[in-house]
Amino acid sequence: RVHALENRFYLKRHPEQTNWWQTILLNETLDDFCRRLDKPAARLLDAGCGSGYAYLPMLLRGYDMTGVDLSTEMIAALEENLSDNLKARSSLKVADIEEFADNCVEPFDGVILSALLHHLYDYRKVVKSICKTVKPGGLFLILFEPLKRTIRFPLRYVLHKYLARLDEVVYRKKMQFHQVEILENEYEYSDYQRQFGGIDSDELANILRQGGMEILATKCYCARRNGLAAWIANTFLGTANTFNLLAKRIED
Repeated sequence: RVHALENRFYLKRHPEQTNWWQTILLNETLDDFCRRLDKPAARLLDAGCGSGYAYLPMLLRGYDMTGVDLSTEMIAALEENLSDNLKARSSLKVADIEEFADNCVEPFDGVILSALLHHLYDYRKVVKSICKTVKPGGLFLILFEPLKRTIRFPLRYVLHKYLARLDEVVYRKKMQFHQVEILENEYEYSDYQRQFGGIDSDELANILRQGGMEILATKCYCARRNGLAAWIANTFLGTANTFNLLAKRIED
């Protein structure tokens, strides 16, 4: 429901995914994915593609993309942003990702999953299904998921929370200025796993291993609405609230 309400304004409401610091990290992550994939004509799946956070950059890099999302509104918003030359390499589908994965006949060279798992009631089951859509030797990249963490340094955590509150105040002022509604009452239900503190990256890695994957890299970092706040948190505080994970399907 919340993504249907956000539709084409999704990324405007989520500058923590689009600010300058996060954009640098996203590009570095996707560049590393492409380098490891080493296959310019690869077929890629974006599971939960939304309005194109990862889908568009990979399409612009020249890959044949399939995007799946449950939201008709998000798919429509993404289609509006595609030029005619990009549409030739784009296939967008409105579907439940678990059903799509379970019925996938031809596995993909790589799968990208961005900011999806924390919305799901049983993300473990979905991850197991998606693993089967990756070809042997193919890559599985999980982006921008909330990190369940243990507080080891209380003072650093206090500074982390203070910076978060300041960042949120600036964000709300900006949204008010641009007259963009904040749908905060909707997120309590849509961001289901945040109710339990996020997702345990070590547990997720074990699920991937059980699905025939080798873990190549895990990146934990602090995402903030404002790029400067993100830079301060990552450069000086060293705190983390978000993670990316890259895995490779073990060849038969």
